[in-house]
Amino acid sequence: MEEKDITSTFLMKQILDELNHLKTNMPNGELKHLQTTMEDLKKDQKSMKDDISDMKKKLLDPETGVIVKVNENTKFRLAEENRYDDYMKFNIDVDSLKKWQGGVNKALWIIFGAILAIALKVIFAVG
Repeated sequence: MEEKDITSTFLMKQILDELNHLKTNMPNGELKHLQTTMEDLKKDQKSMKDDISDMKKKLLDPETGVIVKVNENTKFRLAEENRYDDYMKFNIDVDSLKKWQGGVNKALWIIFGAILAIALKVIFAVG
């Protein structure tokens, strides 16, 4: 039992010595400043945690999240690329139809000219 008392007394003395050492080496102003700084760090950490949670929600929200928007944009872009290929095919078809129309126009003018010439020959009995 005496040994226990000696140990606890020794521990109490060590604690008091350490407290005195703290008091002499760290005035109350520095302790208060240290405490204030720790509280500010705690507030900043909570603020950062809240900001990260908000960013995480904005990124991963299954309805309006950034990732969902990017995926929708990718789907739209791929669909538009497929439509562009179809557009190019239709554009080639339209060009070939314009060439055919030009050929048909020339043939119709030749036929119209021939009919007009025959009609004039019949009317004026030339030749």
